[in-house]
Amino acid sequence: MIPEDYPEASLAFQHDLSASIRDAHFDRVTRLVYSTDASIYQMMPIGVALPRDVDEVRTAIQLAGAHQVPILPRGGGSSLAGQAVGHALILDFSRYMDRILGVDADARAVRVEPGITLGKLNRSLQEYGLMYGPDPASADRATMGGIVGNNSTGAHSIVHGMTLDHVLETEVVLSDGSLVTFGMDDTWTSGSQRLGLEGELFKKLPDILQAYEGPIRERYPRTFRHVAGYNLNRLQEESSANLSNLIVGSEGTLGIITSMKLNLVPVPREKSLVMVHYDEMRRAMEDVPILLESDPTAIEVLDKMLLDLTRDRLEYRRLLTFVRGDPEVILLVEFAGNNETEVAGKIQRFKERLITRNHRDPVVEVSDPREQANVWFVRKVGLGIIMSIRGDAKPIPFIEDAAVPVEHLADYVAEIYDFSKGVGVEQVAMYAHASVGVAESVVAFAPDKARALSEFARVLKPGGTLGF
Repeated sequence: MIPEDYPEASLAFQHDLSASIRDAHFDRVTRLVYSTDASIYQMMPIGVALPRDVDEVRTAIQLAGAHQVPILPRGGGSSLAGQAVGHALILDFSRYMDRILGVDADARAVRVEPGITLGKLNRSLQEYGLMYGPDPASADRATMGGIVGNNSTGAHSIVHGMTLDHVLETEVVLSDGSLVTFGMDDTWTSGSQRLGLEGELFKKLPDILQAYEGPIRERYPRTFRHVAGYNLNRLQEESSANLSNLIVGSEGTLGIITSMKLNLVPVPREKSLVMVHYDEMRRAMEDVPILLESDPTAIEVLDKMLLDLTRDRLEYRRLLTFVRGDPEVILLVEFAGNNETEVAGKIQRFKERLITRNHRDPVVEVSDPREQANVWFVRKVGLGIIMSIRGDAKPIPFIEDAAVPVEHLADYVAEIYDFSKGVGVEQVAMYAHASVGVAESVVAFAPDKARALSEFARVLKPGGTLGF
């Protein structure tokens, strides 16, 4: 329920914004639509604007600043941690600012506006044999602005890394309404000679990097993947003064992205999946570090809860041709290469490692591209299926993308399961990018939901992990 005392925009702000931006809305219905995203949160925005170009973005920021109204950029609203809701003026880029501005196939680069979805972008790049590497499961809904803002990644992060590794340049509107471009050719010297707020950033950031050199070097997480605040560590490591490194992962708090230049990667010529069945979750997680030695491009988790729910859905049941029996968990392991021989060699080495682990449960190879697409479809629709559970115990996405070193993944997952059971949680769905130690859990609570939530909040340490 939305409280009746939610913030309202002043009449002066409504007048000024509506006079300057063609799609500005302050009615209750529109604001209710934008008060939720894919998370458990609901917050009524002050207003909603749908900018059509850079000039309207700059105008919105300048007017919001003059009227002391917070700004919140929004794409597809697909994140689970409430990043797209707030008592602010929402700037929705998905309606109009969703174009591909240019493709340089030779340089393997593309320039896009923030509102284009990753799925649409990759489909447009197929004719070049290229794609954007990081691949979150929400690719057909998540926009590139949100992906850059969240420093997103996906199932293939052991190959392609995070978004931070693929952003070459960003065009950004700063808090004073100035339009700037941060790129790889920037230096601290050249940047400091620029005017206004942009020049001040280049002048002051080196002092910050120097003052906090020790903590930045020593205290940033040493996991394969992390989104732990601003990427000061990347600026410290590189000779380039590309402030895009700070824009990536900043979730709209440092500036509003109006376009970005992205690095692209070749589409693999040959791929195959190996579906490794397990009768125990812990044993599957313990195997992950060993299985990584066979050079897979992805290791994903399909747990029993997801498999059972998929069987219950008539429209999805036919896709489970890769399941044998009633496993507790299946590890989806992908291999890629330039030809069938290369991929087959990797799979053979993979099977040899399974033998050293005394693995006795079914192992199913999926080589047909259409069948592989079915497997990935089941993996990607998992959250939607889980969130549609019927009954009193409603699922809540409570931990998103918590990362631990891969060698600790088994202990981490076991602790989540044990603790959840101890506070009365009826079911825990675990879906994960196991290859990089990332576990996303969705829990279906018992009727005493308040107690379970409070207990989780009490023990979760900053950063979202339970202790590693």
